[in-house]
Amino acid sequence: MSEEDILQEGLKAFRSGDRTRAAAILAKLVQQHPQSERGWYLLGLCLPNAERCAYCFQRVLAVNPNNQDAKKQLALLSSPEPVPPPNPQPRPQPVPAPRKYEPETRHISPFVPVDDAPVMEEPLQVRSPVIEKPLPPKPAPQKRNLKKKISNRTLYLTIAAVAGVVCIFSLGVLYLFISFGLLPSPFAAATAIPPILPSPLAALETATPAPPTAIPSPMPTVVYTPRYEQAPCQFDTPTNTQVTCGYAIVPEDRTGDPADTIRLAVAVFHSTNPNPAPDPVVFLQGGPGGEAVKLSADAFGVLVAPFISTRDYIAFDQRGTGLSEPALNCDELDKVYRHDIYGNLDDSVRELAYQNAFLSCSGLLKAQGVKLSAFNTVESAADLKDIVTLLGYEKVNLYGISYGTRLALVTMRNHPQIVRSATLDSVVPVESNLILEYPNSARYSLGKLFETCKADADCNQAYPNLEADFWELTRKLDARPITLTTSAYPMGSVTETVDGSYLLSVATGLAKNSYLINTAPQTISRVGGGDLTTLIAAQYSLPYAFEGINPGLYISMMCREHILSTTAETLRTASEQVGVDNFIWRPYYSNFEKMFGACQSWGATGPVLGENDAVTSDIPTLVLEGAYDPATPPQFGKQVAERLPNSFYYEFPNQGHSVSTSDSSGCGMKVVQNFLGDPMAEPDHACLNDLKTVNFLVPYTGEPALELTERELFGVRVNIPKNWIFTFDGFFVRWNSPFDITQVSALRAALSVQDLQDYFSSSIHGYRGLDGAPVEAGTRQANGHTWKLYSATSNNRPVDIAAAEDGAAALIVIMFSHPDEHDALYRTVFLPMVDSAR
Repeated sequence: MSEEDILQEGLKAFRSGDRTRAAAILAKLVQQHPQSERGWYLLGLCLPNAERCAYCFQRVLAVNPNNQDAKKQLALLSSPEPVPPPNPQPRPQPVPAPRKYEPETRHISPFVPVDDAPVMEEPLQVRSPVIEKPLPPKPAPQKRNLKKKISNRTLYLTIAAVAGVVCIFSLGVLYLFISFGLLPSPFAAATAIPPILPSPLAALETATPAPPTAIPSPMPTVVYTPRYEQAPCQFDTPTNTQVTCGYAIVPEDRTGDPADTIRLAVAVFHSTNPNPAPDPVVFLQGGPGGEAVKLSADAFGVLVAPFISTRDYIAFDQRGTGLSEPALNCDELDKVYRHDIYGNLDDSVRELAYQNAFLSCSGLLKAQGVKLSAFNTVESAADLKDIVTLLGYEKVNLYGISYGTRLALVTMRNHPQIVRSATLDSVVPVESNLILEYPNSARYSLGKLFETCKADADCNQAYPNLEADFWELTRKLDARPITLTTSAYPMGSVTETVDGSYLLSVATGLAKNSYLINTAPQTISRVGGGDLTTLIAAQYSLPYAFEGINPGLYISMMCREHILSTTAETLRTASEQVGVDNFIWRPYYSNFEKMFGACQSWGATGPVLGENDAVTSDIPTLVLEGAYDPATPPQFGKQVAERLPNSFYYEFPNQGHSVSTSDSSGCGMKVVQNFLGDPMAEPDHACLNDLKTVNFLVPYTGEPALELTERELFGVRVNIPKNWIFTFDGFFVRWNSPFDITQVSALRAALSVQDLQDYFSSSIHGYRGLDGAPVEAGTRQANGHTWKLYSATSNNRPVDIAAAEDGAAALIVIMFSHPDEHDALYRTVFLPMVDSAR
């Protein structure tokens, strides 16, 4: 087979979602054709190991140093420095010998009436301005000087924060339910913002906590004996840390045939302390449907390292997810989704294609013997109890993020005997219906954003009418949507319709991400001015919607615990009240009334009486919330804490979702560690007083003046802003945020000024990434050179080019910027570069 034939075969396997087969094909390709740029890139996307992925992307850059996509992937793989544990000890502790499991004399069914008390997410990714540059003379190697505070470390931590993502609110997975009419669009009507409607469950009659929930009367159930099998870890274990892995074998349905079992993947990261505390931390992943085992290894420094200096850390993939068997994948949904985002699905057949894929996925799982109604939080809590017993621990400390907090609460209710303490970060109350609650949550988050911008002098001056401008912009986009196409190398291009709903989702998504909150007002203003940088970034992440999530489990649990926990009439009434029917997201437009039928056809069943009741417990509990979070807003945490008399509630004023993993100051994790030391005593939380307020980004106006320093690159000495960062492709970038495309470069190339103008004026080659041919903007005398100045745009963003003859070569200076800052940067950066170039 030719190189192209092998590549197409690998690409076909990749698009179908079969990463293992794709990796095998592409490995063969790069062995036979080691200069295959696309082959190395695709192979990097297929491999599960971060180091091997990085190697592949480095090979791409060895073939083509200007491959922007490989650079972005390498940036996303950059690991943050692990949180150093105090007094680390190298001696790992083995797993305690499993003790004999003795079934209880009274078996509490997972379906008895009870009293119950939310994603790097794919991170938004940014593409540099697309422009083909003349090949410069090969520069001397330069060390990459990426400062930690402005590197893609923030995006890596965002990936760690996906540990708790409530996927209803993430950009990438929304299509799953909304495309089938299973979820309302998470957006309010784009007219005026109605007052926040009080949740019928949020207000309690008294501030005095109710007594702990009584153990309910058991329903008949079967006697079973869970088993544990050790197995090799299916991931690279961290250095100087002992990790043991295995599978817990438990019944699929504890009220059914005990011979029908499932296998739950478990990983124990052993403490580095020679005398570890007897009670480990158990990490409870969110989603629902997110994997926990591989994530813990990949985000070791964020999730695991803070705990193992004192105790063991346990991660397990909940039933239906990750490495557990069976994993409820939906290949048909993935295929249809990819056809859709790559523009291969016509509007006239979109709804039918998704419905067929939905039913096909459900039918295939049922044909494989999967009992979809058994995949729910109550059964997962029983799984957790069995895992703790099988590993030989008496009690554990639950650490749940986002939807994992719901599992923690159900475990506190159903199996309190195994719980020493619980940390609930970004809380999903058991009693809350996320579908009915979301309009209020979104309004709250947007209101918080508008309010704090108005209170900030610089933000208010830059965006004095932010709230009104936002809603006016959503109305305009709904009336006249725009079509946005972004390259998704090497698979093709992603095309989306940008309407008011799209903008609403992006705004709430930015508020949810602690590292991006400060970009939200600027994004709203820039979109209004035609600068779609953030929307392009959001669109670029769409092909990775399935990363780390099992759609089948997500659908099963959302159907049971939310959609089928109410009535079709209630949903219809709610949609009429908030006008959500007008804002259902792509891939097709539907309404609430189709929810019940879709969930019933899936095979899900609704909760039993009492299953979704609020939890009351005296177990010591730490509750953490981010003030801006639209997925699990602070009122959720307060609502839960009211019923937990031994709880401590802390709201982080500058954070969004998943406080303990996304707080760059480390305060969130410090409070968690302090709480674990003595859960009955109020933890030291003084660090909250030192948290900085959100520093909203505003356009640069020329003040304060930028400090310039002389740098040499590609045969030119030129003055460049001192703190800007040099990248592999020879540009200095400002990097105010992951969405900042502001960058400059200079070079001396063996061509004439006319050659350069012709190069960028070729419509046959798409103007080399520009929107059109450069326009002459004048001349300038400097350093004995006569410079010709040109102006152009790329994706509606200004591009400035200056060129001067220098013997048989030309000196070239180029700058990309945003429209709202162009004039100031032209005066303070571009022209000083031209004047200093020699």
